[in-house]
Amino acid sequence: MHRRGLTLLTVFTALLVAASAARAGDYDPMRSALWADMHSEFLGDGPVKYDSQVRLIIPRTVEDAFSVPVVVELSERAQPVQEVVVIAENNPIQTAARMFPRREIRSVGMNIRLEQSTPVRAAARDADGVWHVASVRVKVMNPGGCSAAGGAGSAENPLGTIAMKRFRRPHSATRLKVRITHPMDTGLVTDADGAVVPAYYVDTVTLADTAGPIADLVTSAALATNPDFYFDLPDRLQTVRVTASDSKGLTFNLLEPARRASGGQG
Repeated sequence: MHRRGLTLLTVFTALLVAASAARAGDYDPMRSALWADMHSEFLGDGPVKYDSQVRLIIPRTVEDAFSVPVVVELSERAQPVQEVVVIAENNPIQTAARMFPRREIRSVGMNIRLEQSTPVRAAARDADGVWHVASVRVKVMNPGGCSAAGGAGSAENPLGTIAMKRFRRPHSATRLKVRITHPMDTGLVTDADGAVVPAYYVDTVTLADTAGPIADLVTSAALATNPDFYFDLPDRLQTVRVTASDSKGLTFNLLEPARRASGGQG
């Protein structure tokens, strides 16, 4: 009886520890077998919390896997955020983008490719080195987003064209929408002759205004063709400069003078 009592006590203690961890947000809600290794590879040794400091907005079921909208909302409690990373576990190119904010950014959005159904993660590292992680399991109805052929520019929008719109947000905040014309070839596509189309993609994006840097991004071919970016900022921006480079070393620029922003949500 004494041994059985110890066994029951051990089990009960383990359950209490698991319940405590669950309340603290220390366990992976996706129960992914891949995540432990990916956590180490992409987030390093920093502690992880699965909590509400980060909100990941993405469709749970997608038809068009070659362009899936993603928005990462960052709570005020997580500020100042040092780094944000978007990861699709089952993609051949798992990290879509890393963003390094230089000022407060309340949300960032982009359109990504998904090869198949997968957990998608958004992780934000705070000033204490803690990663706050949001996770959504996405079902892909038509697989192959990463192996879909890229597009091409046009006479109206040649390669490297950067377009930007500004929108007024409540309390003098600003939303920026940025689009870069680029094929974003993944290196996973063959042409009509069976030859591999080499990877060719935008690999960095920087955003600044007259007050200084806003954000630096390191991007990958997991972003959709002609990638879109969305930034919600708490202040009204002046003249904005967007600079991007691609994997062939080409550089693209846009200098947008300060002017009256459009109304609405954007």
